[in-house]
Amino acid sequence: MFRYYFGVTAWRRRLRRIVVGVGVAAGGVAAGTVVGTRAAYVAGLVAVFGGLWYAQAALKPLFVPAPWTPAAWRYGPLRHALDVADADRWLDVGTGTGRSLVGLAESRDENAPEAAGDRWPADVTAVDDFDRFGVGPLGRDAATRAERNAETAGLSVDAVRGDPSRLPVESGSQDVVTACGVLSELDEPAAEAAVSEARRVLRDDGQFGVLAAPGRRGGEADAADPLAYWSDALESAGFTVDVSGAVSRGDARYCYLACSVES
Repeated sequence: MFRYYFGVTAWRRRLRRIVVGVGVAAGGVAAGTVVGTRAAYVAGLVAVFGGLWYAQAALKPLFVPAPWTPAAWRYGPLRHALDVADADRWLDVGTGTGRSLVGLAESRDENAPEAAGDRWPADVTAVDDFDRFGVGPLGRDAATRAERNAETAGLSVDAVRGDPSRLPVESGSQDVVTACGVLSELDEPAAEAAVSEARRVLRDDGQFGVLAAPGRRGGEADAADPLAYWSDALESAGFTVDVSGAVSRGDARYCYLACSVES
């Protein structure tokens, strides 16, 4: 269960919010019990509920998904639609702390290399700016955590700082490129540039896999029909969408698209 640790984005800010919220709630309890007046009791209740409401927004990312959980359910359909296990070179864009790499690796079938106790033969490159995660409480940055999490999953990964719209990778060098979550965090021009870059670095028989969270940040335009939105964007960049669909659990919903290079 605790093989991995993916961390929490902006954990210092979230911790401050939790401390403030719990402090306000504790102050409300003290006001309601120590002062003993009706007004103090009402004010205390308001403070308790207000403080807990303020803190819960920062608490939720600690458990949904938990920072030690790969959340492989997100990546299973995309993994089965791609030939990641047979790739010699695999580029993952927007890796963060490695949840996408581990999720794609852990959703493979029982005949895959790691299930037999072997390491994956693929040369894997993980590209991200990594700055959004900062340095964790144990002093490890996101790039280091991504490499360690991937190593636990049987992958040998080289984490490289870079921009999705200007990938530091040679043209035509990759068998598979995956972009899990990152495109839906970019505005439309940046997302288009990232897709074009994926096309540039792929070989002629390569595959591109996309996992997108509808309506995130710059991707609000895709909220009504995310599959149609991303299919059009990918086809405009020279891809053929071979497999697409959606996967959800609770309130979380993602669409996935597996593409080949248009001949």
